[in-house]
Amino acid sequence: MAKSNITVLGTKELNDLFMQLPKQVKKNSIWQKFWRKNSKPFIEGAKSNLNGLTGQQNQKDVKRTEQLKRSIGYFTTRASRKYLGGFVGPRVKGRFKSKDKSGYYGAWIEYGSEVKFGGRGYGTDQPFIKPAWQSAYLKVTQNSMNDAEFVMAKAIKSHERKLQKYGKFGY
Repeated sequence: MAKSNITVLGTKELNDLFMQLPKQVKKNSIWQKFWRKNSKPFIEGAKSNLNGLTGQQNQKDVKRTEQLKRSIGYFTTRASRKYLGGFVGPRVKGRFKSKDKSGYYGAWIEYGSEVKFGGRGYGTDQPFIKPAWQSAYLKVTQNSMNDAEFVMAKAIKSHERKLQKYGKFGY
């Protein structure tokens, strides 16, 4: 067997890149942008499902439906940020805390037969979130796979720029 002396240049730099990459990819701001962008088809589906709700006889019900539509969006909690994720649904806290903006009754509409309305009895199910997910999950997952590639490429480019600018002591 012939022995060959092969020297690969840049192995240390490549190793440093992969050691630093998890720190860059684990940034909460990157993933919040990622999920906010990729959850848009799901949010739009949930809002469009609210257009077809039955049982809206008076102006007050129509106003509440519009209010609920405005409150549906992507939001995070402390626990979800810990896992680099978030939730899609009616928002009830923060800017949406007031009674005029809140979607606090979204659960009553989605799970009407399981939630008792102030001791007055049960309603009927008029789901709007679950059908939206069932119709949009393929699009969300396909978009997220493509965008995950983009997030990784962006992190690698960022690492490369920092390495060129500051050297290995740039972090």
